[in-house]
Amino acid sequence: GDGDGDDHGDDSSYYFAVKTKTRKLKDNASERTENEQQSTQNFPLYDCIIMATGSSPMGHEIIRNLNVGHQIVKPVPSLFTFNAAKHQIKEQGSVLYDLAGLSLKHSKLTLKVAVPGKKKKKIITQEGPLLITHTGISGPATLRLSAFAAREFHSMNYKTQVMIHWAPELGSVMEIEEKLWSMTTLNPKKLISSSYPLTLRGSDSTSSSKNDESSSPLLPRRLWSALVLQSGIEQDRVWGEAPKKKVNALARNIAEFALDVAGKSVFKDEFVTAGGIMLKEIKMQTMESKKCSGLFFCGEVIDVDGITGGFNFMNCWSTGYTAGTCAASTLIDRIETRIKD
Repeated sequence: GDGDGDDHGDDSSYYFAVKTKTRKLKDNASERTENEQQSTQNFPLYDCIIMATGSSPMGHEIIRNLNVGHQIVKPVPSLFTFNAAKHQIKEQGSVLYDLAGLSLKHSKLTLKVAVPGKKKKKIITQEGPLLITHTGISGPATLRLSAFAAREFHSMNYKTQVMIHWAPELGSVMEIEEKLWSMTTLNPKKLISSSYPLTLRGSDSTSSSKNDESSSPLLPRRLWSALVLQSGIEQDRVWGEAPKKKVNALARNIAEFALDVAGKSVFKDEFVTAGGIMLKEIKMQTMESKKCSGLFFCGEVIDVDGITGGFNFMNCWSTGYTAGTCAASTLIDRIETRIKD
């Protein structure tokens, strides 16, 4: 099993042990390796053990009790969505209010993390499609950031700020502001809330062809209207009367919108974990322990987590197959050796 990341997990955790009766192992402690002596203090001596206990604490406890020296990287949740603070999603007039189900093809999410002893913050950025939900944001960009910054989010108890660039193709705040300000002379009588100037290939708002790719909006119009309102621009304000300060605020809300993350939610009621047995302690070709012969690992018990669920399934299937076949091969070799002896 790959575990479900919670503290219960007993019914989804497994380890497999194989003991042959072809010939009893030598009972003389002096003829065993030091690791074998340590591993048999509290457990019977098996030829092969495959740990497939996922992120279950029970599995980690078994590994610690084997006393073979394996280090376990503390597991933390990965692949989760972000819950926004209530004032950003529940209050009428906030950017995310009543936008659940709205999606963007391309966005950029940035997390800045303070590093002890350093003035410069650590910056973690991911891009991809984004989905606004009834609790916050989800989608590939969100899940990717949660995977690559799993430990950082955990250290902050999932309460922090994530900067959202709703349309990375538009460039920086300064570049967006320049495009927006050009509307004050190009279309001074048009309402800001309903006239969308930011398009796929620039700010050519004079294009009359609806089929022209250059007129394809990068932001959904409902989101545009919400960002305009968030920037303090009245619904009846025209471009010709737009204050420079509010145009700058609009540009910043497009390129650097600060999402107040108030917590995390699980993805489809499941999530994976980052953490487990350190990879440097495993022979990756066979999934066998470098510290204890005959001990194999597979799935989420090892320190591997993918950026989407599919990669995590593949990890479990691939390492499970490798561990199983190599454990079987090891067992056959040991049986044949005993028969010859």
